[in-house]
Amino acid sequence: MNMKMWMAAAAAAGVMCMAVAGAQANAPAPSDKDLVPAVKAFLADHGDLCLAWYTWPRDLTAAEQQTGMNEAVQLPLLERLGIVQSVEIPAASSAPASAQLAPSPPTRRYTLTAKGRQYYLRKKRTILNVHSQPEEHDADFCVAHLTLDKVVKWSPPEPVNGHLQTAVRYTYHATAADWMGDPEAQKLFPVVDRIIRGQGKLLMSATAQLQNGKWVPVMPGQ
Repeated sequence: MNMKMWMAAAAAAGVMCMAVAGAQANAPAPSDKDLVPAVKAFLADHGDLCLAWYTWPRDLTAAEQQTGMNEAVQLPLLERLGIVQSVEIPAASSAPASAQLAPSPPTRRYTLTAKGRQYYLRKKRTILNVHSQPEEHDADFCVAHLTLDKVVKWSPPEPVNGHLQTAVRYTYHATAADWMGDPEAQKLFPVVDRIIRGQGKLLMSATAQLQNGKWVPVMPGQ
């Protein structure tokens, strides 16, 4: 592409950007009535409060069982509550029997009971991983579902990838698993307990984007 053609293309692109910016500037400011359907649609797909336990069974080595952290204490609790059941899996060893001074400690394998399987939701869901990149999973173990209480506020819409976008803050209702009423469960799943107790008060956030004159939910940054 020669310089004249490049300048013409750049000018055309600039005119297009100005046209988009002008259309965005003339778009009416959203109201809570405009944003309520977007948040409801977001929660219909992303309102499940899950533990990122995507696969089952879940194995804990002897060393992991001794840590006293997260699953090492949470899974035994769920076994007491009838959500999971466990068996010991003997550790395999490639060393000759004569060379083994003592058997290796067993791994404990946890599987879902019939009651527990009702909390293992098999549906595709997209989350943001630790690097803020979209990540898709086919199932997860979920302990509550959130629905919209009310839209409280939202940020001034700004253009993102050619569309106006806003961060919507809202309160919610929480329908939780019955076993989250157990005091020990509330202690060992503190984040879940805080979210359940925060219904009607705690603010959550969803991203909405203006597409074809309608506000729709999107993942942040899309």
